[in-house]
Amino acid sequence: MPRSAFIIVILLQASIAGSQTMIPLPVFNNTYTASMTRGFYCQVPMGITVTGLRVPDESNHGKQNVCLYRHTSAPPAYSGTVPLTPVFQKFGEASTAIIPCNVTYQKDEWLIVIGACGDSTRLYNSYAARGCFQSNILGQPVSLCRCGIQANIITAPTPHAVWSENAANVCRVEVYVRRSANIVGSGTGAPGTPIDFTLTAKNDAGLPYQVGSSFGKGPIPIGGRRLELAPDDLLVLSTSGFLPSLFRTYAGVLDAQGSGSARLNIPNNPNLKGIKIYTAFVTLLASAPFGVSSISDTFDFIIM
Repeated sequence: MPRSAFIIVILLQASIAGSQTMIPLPVFNNTYTASMTRGFYCQVPMGITVTGLRVPDESNHGKQNVCLYRHTSAPPAYSGTVPLTPVFQKFGEASTAIIPCNVTYQKDEWLIVIGACGDSTRLYNSYAARGCFQSNILGQPVSLCRCGIQANIITAPTPHAVWSENAANVCRVEVYVRRSANIVGSGTGAPGTPIDFTLTAKNDAGLPYQVGSSFGKGPIPIGGRRLELAPDDLLVLSTSGFLPSLFRTYAGVLDAQGSGSARLNIPNNPNLKGIKIYTAFVTLLASAPFGVSSISDTFDFIIM
């Protein structure tokens, strides 16, 4: 059956792709062994949520320690410091594991992270080469530059005295992120049943949203950002409002907690298998670039 026939007859199997991505790091150069802790900082180009942290353990110590901060500007150049209290911290965790967390950043805030393997007597910092590293967050360019504290992360009292030193070695800490707007689907994917979507964009409480579904990931550029849906017939249909019996509350307003919901009612047709459909949403704000405040991550669903 040709793909165009699926515009109305939509079968989805609730198979959700992973939604977190690591900020790319420079390659390992050497281990700095000391009682002091290093890391990196960057300015985030969009609303994001940090979902996980891990310190590379080239020394094979086995334990990792990490602190995450949020600030309105870059840390001052050494020997100047800014007192910062971590918004998240973990000590003595297994270095093989990604430490889960849930910390949200708004566009243009500064993400600051320090971390090292080791314990209260000695730390092992994973160093890259000298100078800032040109990386990206979900495809948008950022510079990762060195920062740190002159103390052991485990025993240092808070707030920590954080500084920057852009010409020196960036310390490598794995930071896993997703867009701060996200969509989760639930349902069996069986013909004649619904797929229910939960929408979350905590920074956008009270804003209108628009959900869309398409046959591909595109992407569609929105200024310097990307909506990972394809500009195809299904996207036009799902955002047109013409079939509210199929695409229920694909447009609406987020509540005071930044949450919303939508539903795709699957037609009772068992004959279609193997088609992958992608779903995402945007929040709308007239003063935002191109009228779009946030762009969600994208989930794919497969007809099984």
